[in-house]
Amino acid sequence: MVRRYGALVAIVGGVLVAAWSIHASATRADDDKKAAQKDEDAEKKATPKKIAMKMFMRKKLESSQSVLEGLAVEDFELIAKGARQLKTTSAAAEFMVVHDPMYAQHADEFRRIVDKMEKAAKEKRLDGATLAYVDMTLSCVECHKYVRNVLIARQ
Repeated sequence: MVRRYGALVAIVGGVLVAAWSIHASATRADDDKKAAQKDEDAEKKATPKKIAMKMFMRKKLESSQSVLEGLAVEDFELIAKGARQLKTTSAAAEFMVVHDPMYAQHADEFRRIVDKMEKAAKEKRLDGATLAYVDMTLSCVECHKYVRNVLIARQ
């Protein structure tokens, strides 16, 4: 008798786990579809300002990848070139499309760090350039968190 109930409990448990798994999978698929639709809707609503900012951010990303490559292969000219590109991009008027004091502070900090990175590259100090790169990355992450959590939330 106990064996029957044990087997029955195991079967019912297995069916419940399978049902939950299928439900979770379907829910995940729905969430993925909703996220894709949200991204698509955002693309359709892209304003010229947003498109310009996206292009500038893409350019900054490419320049930072150039710096990382220079750090990896110890090519100080490549590091300095990437830093100069970052400085030029971040100094452009289009980059300052958000008129917010905290955003401006993040942008100023970014430029200060990039100057430090370029100086370290010119002095052929790999450790200094690497530390500046890490600082720059942290600065980017903090700024993006601020934009997402504060500025976009205000809209």
